[in-house]
Amino acid sequence: MTTRTRALKRPTGPATFALLIVFLAVLPWPALAGNNPSGDDTANNFKLRCSSCHGVNGAGDSSLGRTLKAADLLSPEVQKQSDAQLAQVISDGRKNMPSFSNSLTQDQIRALVAYIRKLGAKVQR
Repeated sequence: MTTRTRALKRPTGPATFALLIVFLAVLPWPALAGNNPSGDDTANNFKLRCSSCHGVNGAGDSSLGRTLKAADLLSPEVQKQSDAQLAQVISDGRKNMPSFSNSLTQDQIRALVAYIRKLGAKVQR
């Protein structure tokens, strides 16, 4: 294989897939840019932006979540964090988690924190 042929070869594998998912997660989605998200909007926001890593129930058990070691949002370690701490993580990102400060409003971030609390409350019953 020549050097030129090698340079044109498309990267594949789990790392490339993970990077693609992270890239798609941080894209601004105009349809989700409302200032007063309803519960349905927040659930959709979670599904579109969070569930690929954290899973639909927040446990971090998706295949990508296991690969990236995504946090279990239902765990006591996450649930004991203050709302401000959770909002900061969503806004700024952490480890493999991208920042959402450019693609979510503060209201949407607060709504996601409330949604994470609701998911945690379902487990603690």
